[in-house]
Amino acid sequence: MTENLSYIAHILVIDDDDRIRDLLKKYLEKENFLTSTTTNAIDAEKLIQSIQFDLIVVDKMMPNKNGVDFIRDLRKNKNNIPVIMLTALSDIDSKIEGLSIGADDYLSKPFEPKELLLRISNILKRIPSQNKNVFYFSNYEYNIDTGILKKDNKNIKLTNSEKSLFNYLISNPSQIISRNDIALLLDINDERGVDVIITRLRKKIETNIKTPEFILTIRNKGYKFIA
Repeated sequence: MTENLSYIAHILVIDDDDRIRDLLKKYLEKENFLTSTTTNAIDAEKLIQSIQFDLIVVDKMMPNKNGVDFIRDLRKNKNNIPVIMLTALSDIDSKIEGLSIGADDYLSKPFEPKELLLRISNILKRIPSQNKNVFYFSNYEYNIDTGILKKDNKNIKLTNSEKSLFNYLISNPSQIISRNDIALLLDINDERGVDVIITRLRKKIETNIKTPEFILTIRNKGYKFIA
């Protein structure tokens, strides 16, 4: 579905429903989209400050800050990233509200993932094509297409394993990634090997690997990346 794009588009899914969020992530990644997820609008706003997303899918009804307020604040800040709103409400007033505050499209739950995919593809076709997909954090920038990492505009060499691991971590920001999952991703037979690669990557992006700022160890669970 994404063969018409010049690079892999990065989608952010914001939904407090674990089942829907996980389903969409798996489905969109299967369709060759780079997909990040978060459970709430507050964390999403932090991600947007460091990651250049191509499109956002946000649920309307969420605790603390709902999808309507999220989109309204996004537009107030002059951020024109395309947004598709999801909602369990199908009445015309809810649809008008979503579109009037700046949503580009609106999809009522329940829905078929294929319909969302078509709406995403249609929106991305209408926006100017990009030639790079860059992830920013602190004074670093990482080009997801090329695998080039820079600090203060100076290149930092990454091995293929480190690139694969870093792509996986930034695609799942603030989520705990188990050592077993990383081992499967990198085709490593033992979890000790995972720790070795984590340490190597930390040495390249952390000021102090004993007190890491970005790649955190979650005891007895794995690791997570914090931008």
